[in-house]
Amino acid sequence: MCGIVGIVGLNDGRVDLEILQRMNDLQAHRGPDGEGFLLGWPEIGGFRHSFVEHTSQSQIKSARVGLGHRRLAIIDLNERGRQPMSSPDRSAWISYNGEIYNFRELRAELVARGYVFTTESDTEVLLRAYLHWGEDCLAHLEGMFAFAIWDSSRGQLFCARDRLGIKPFYYAVTKGHLIFASEMKSLIAFPGLNPTPADDAVLGFLVHGNCDYGEGTTLKEVKALPAAHSLTFNLSTGRLKMDQYWRLKPQPERGLSDCDMIAQLRELLLDTTRKHLISDVRAGSCLSGGLDSSTVVGLIGKLSQEEPETATAIGDKLQTFTSCYDHEEIDEREHALAVARSTGATSQLVFPTAEDFWSSFERMAWHQDMPFGGLSYYAQWRVMRAASESGVKVLLDGQGGDEVFGGYAKFRYAYLASLLRSGRVLRMLSEVGSTLRQGDRYVLDVRNGYRYLPQRVRALLQVDSALKSVVRTEWDNATSSESTPATRWWRNAANTSNGNGHGTIMQRIQVDDILLDTLPQLLRMEDRSSMAFSLEARVPLLDHRLVQYGLSLPDHLKVHKGWSKFAVRESMNGLLPDSIRLRKTKLGFAAPDRLWLSQSLRSHVSELLASDLRCRRYVDVEALRGWYRSAQSSAANTESHLGLFRILSLEMWMRAFHLN
Repeated sequence: MCGIVGIVGLNDGRVDLEILQRMNDLQAHRGPDGEGFLLGWPEIGGFRHSFVEHTSQSQIKSARVGLGHRRLAIIDLNERGRQPMSSPDRSAWISYNGEIYNFRELRAELVARGYVFTTESDTEVLLRAYLHWGEDCLAHLEGMFAFAIWDSSRGQLFCARDRLGIKPFYYAVTKGHLIFASEMKSLIAFPGLNPTPADDAVLGFLVHGNCDYGEGTTLKEVKALPAAHSLTFNLSTGRLKMDQYWRLKPQPERGLSDCDMIAQLRELLLDTTRKHLISDVRAGSCLSGGLDSSTVVGLIGKLSQEEPETATAIGDKLQTFTSCYDHEEIDEREHALAVARSTGATSQLVFPTAEDFWSSFERMAWHQDMPFGGLSYYAQWRVMRAASESGVKVLLDGQGGDEVFGGYAKFRYAYLASLLRSGRVLRMLSEVGSTLRQGDRYVLDVRNGYRYLPQRVRALLQVDSALKSVVRTEWDNATSSESTPATRWWRNAANTSNGNGHGTIMQRIQVDDILLDTLPQLLRMEDRSSMAFSLEARVPLLDHRLVQYGLSLPDHLKVHKGWSKFAVRESMNGLLPDSIRLRKTKLGFAAPDRLWLSQSLRSHVSELLASDLRCRRYVDVEALRGWYRSAQSSAANTESHLGLFRILSLEMWMRAFHLN
């Protein structure tokens, strides 16, 4: 787990070593265990290369290729694992961030084919896999990764990002260079890049609370390499080519019984958790008390008891980290402690505070690279900080369970729509009745899914009223655009063509959620919050085989008799306390947004709003100030305060990066 960076000169462009060093330094938090650089320059008949630990050690002025790396040592802590790493003949070099979880199996296969290895690292396995299979190596990889390989024999840079976009990769093409990095802040340090905000992305964030869509970012000149894509740049022709090497779509049902599918799911869950525990440093786990993180902890508990040799990274006892509040309605410590007790884990409770958040706000904005939409991400930040302070270096998390196994209310609504459309009215009414009997507030309160509601319904509920009055945009166009989550949801529900015509309504919405609407933002936050404290966050529920399997499960194994994520609940029978496995309530990643913004942080917010705001380009400042004053004396709803938080987050982001 590391930070990668690179500069490739176009035409006669050269690598400025001081700039390359500066770009790498801005990602030092991603890899405090070492750094290194590869410099390549053309000579008659080919390229020469030099590895240096710091650019000040080199006097090369003619480098056309520069790769940088910051190392967080997780596998093979030996100095031999440093990067950029070269092939034996020094013709190919790699700068890599991530983990290849099947590297041992790949290594054995490559050894059988005659390859010799000098390290125990997955980096060397990845480089050898490229040398053997070329760009087709991607089909052999299981894991999370973003990497760049400079192949001088072909005169090309080959880059790729993992199938689900767990690890980040940003790039930009300037007049004389191609530049890339793990984080946008490193690209901003390049003098040829103009850090101008992308108006559409910024306004989209204010309206919808998200800015992680495909290759777009909140900066005009910076792009994200989409998940499951590779990028190839030919140095001699200047041609840049992007390819999608994997597509997520539901597979046909194989005629298995429900019991067999649930049994297979359990085996897949155990297998992916087993692989995610491979580490030469201490591993722990996040634990919210919800089903997803509890599932991960329950699986680790089973492996540590029955296969202790596969769980040595957790030490004598698994350490778990839980965010808690003094507000009972959003506090889940009771559930988290029940899971910890049942698995023999040691639980550490973390108590986020309003004052600590405010003192961390601008630092969080800097680390996140783009604005973030709520205080729940601060709770995640505090958990990561606590894990780092406890000496844990790898943290397993339950991210992705809702998207993959049908945990959101919108999936339940999609299932009901499918039942109605297929004429199974009695089954639909039975599901509605089961949901009502469960009394799940999260599902029954339609306002929780307000951004997916049709525009007219949103207007009736007035969930947008505060934002609508202050954001400088054509509101109706912004909320009904073809690119919004709501329009995609209804297009899927209507079964119209949108380039994703495979599967049921629920499965089509799941694909959008996994690749576009929800998960990309959650993964960005996970990566930045963990790497801010030099932690490697792993997400075993997002193993691509498990994602494919979960997506392909029939709808009735995701939503069943009022239960969400039914297959996961059944597969974890005996591994989790029933009070958790059959828990009816769902809080999400809750935080006291309204209470803090209207009370605890009132003076701070008022002071900030009274200052000269950089975000005035997007917000009517006077209208915002007036709304905030009136909101203090009224029972303003939570959605309004989420809108306020987006504006504050945008302002902090613009301040952190000195944007106007």
